[in-house]
Amino acid sequence: MAAQSALSPENSMKTIPILLATLFAGLSAFAADGPDSPEAVAAEKRREEIPLGGDFHPDPKVPTFVVVGHGGRILVSKDDGETWSQPFFGYPGADHSAWATKSVTYGGGVFVVAVGWGAPTSYLASDDAVHWRHLTSGETELREAKGNPRVMPGTWGLAAGKGVIVGSGYMTMCATPDLGRTFDSFTMWGAFKDDPRGKLNTHHVEPVYCGDASGRFLALGDNRGEVGPKFGHLFASDDLGKTWTWLTPKGLDASTGRGSLVGNGGLLLMTDKDAENAWTSADAGETWSGPFPTGAKRAILSVVGGEFWLCGKPSRASTDGKVWRDLPDAVPLGQVIASDKGTLVSIHPQRFNILRSTDGGKSWAEIHRYTPDEIGGGAQGLRDGAFGLVRPD
Repeated sequence: MAAQSALSPENSMKTIPILLATLFAGLSAFAADGPDSPEAVAAEKRREEIPLGGDFHPDPKVPTFVVVGHGGRILVSKDDGETWSQPFFGYPGADHSAWATKSVTYGGGVFVVAVGWGAPTSYLASDDAVHWRHLTSGETELREAKGNPRVMPGTWGLAAGKGVIVGSGYMTMCATPDLGRTFDSFTMWGAFKDDPRGKLNTHHVEPVYCGDASGRFLALGDNRGEVGPKFGHLFASDDLGKTWTWLTPKGLDASTGRGSLVGNGGLLLMTDKDAENAWTSADAGETWSGPFPTGAKRAILSVVGGEFWLCGKPSRASTDGKVWRDLPDAVPLGQVIASDKGTLVSIHPQRFNILRSTDGGKSWAEIHRYTPDEIGGGAQGLRDGAFGLVRPD
């Protein structure tokens, strides 16, 4: 496709009709679907058609971008973002469905995608980014499975580190240390019943790997209760996802609400809900410094080449979370993923295209566009992306 301005009126006009169609579809899609409805049965049949995994053979050689959206839509580029293919699509999915798709992670030569929120969840995985299977071998049946080992706990986000894949979402975390052959799970139901803070009430729990120095996984969830910290709740695992503690971090009292949490391998950064302020932690989430004004508002947080990027209007960047600089005006709203060559791609849940920059974000070109014919409700753009090395296909 010929390169054109990412923010041109032409692109905006092309996107509006699809956005409207998505909106109206989302008002009614799946609203009347029960577990025995034709839609639910078809969605489950599609899950069962996908082969089991557990026997991946990573050979990380080929640099690869993977971006994902609802329905298990998986788009892949193996030429530094110049061209894209769609090797997998599961079944139409809304924000709450068995094929809701919000997260992808990369670790140890394998990409893993979580599908399902508010409905049975599965993990899809690939060691070549072309052939996709369930991550699980089927040997471990978790409590949510109810006779179907393909079913994982409801998952809002995924993280990878030290050869382990961790998923979290509501009140259960799970982890696999061997690429799907076995799984550990940890339920927070009753785990903290003696905590003086009282009953835990959380949701939308998303994990992050803090880096090899600590080996810790951290997870940030909403605070759905009427009292307690506005930033949400932080949970930590120091045994590669097997067990979790409910942290009482210091320094986050000034947060006005839960935002985003990312790490660059050594430093953690959390924003408030509008991304106007940032807090940093150098001790894997125990203590935090801040707030540091970012100069941004309603921006999306990414890690780009070790820097923290807030992409919005304006877009800002920081190496330490304390001092922020302007990014080029052309940087679009959305998540930014960087390749090992420094090439950037940008995605957004309400855009049906992929933008690419080879000059550090000074200019962008649309290099892929799709039409989401399989609309199932909710924003049908691209929700998450990752970069890594895979085996030759």
